[in-house]
Amino acid sequence: MPKKEHVKKVNAVICAYFAHTGYLTQEEAKELCGLEQNGFDEAYQKAGNIFNQIGSEPDKGVSKLFAHLSHEVDEYMKHISGYGIA
Repeated sequence: MPKKEHVKKVNAVICAYFAHTGYLTQEEAKELCGLEQNGFDEAYQKAGNIFNQIGSEPDKGVSKLFAHLSHEVDEYMKHISGYGIA
């Protein structure tokens, strides 16, 4: 898999999270991330995990989002670098 695919997957989870919040539609999120439908579906499920853990409490802050996001995209990040970070 080309390296940029893993970056697209990380981006897709972020975009899909904003679809879960209602800020973007699913179609807008899919367009922004540039993945095919089944790749986006996987990202949407991961974003749903994040949304369920944060819930509807926006006061949890962005640090809470990134804590859950890092868990969901860890496998993609390992492909980007051996340490899981770019």
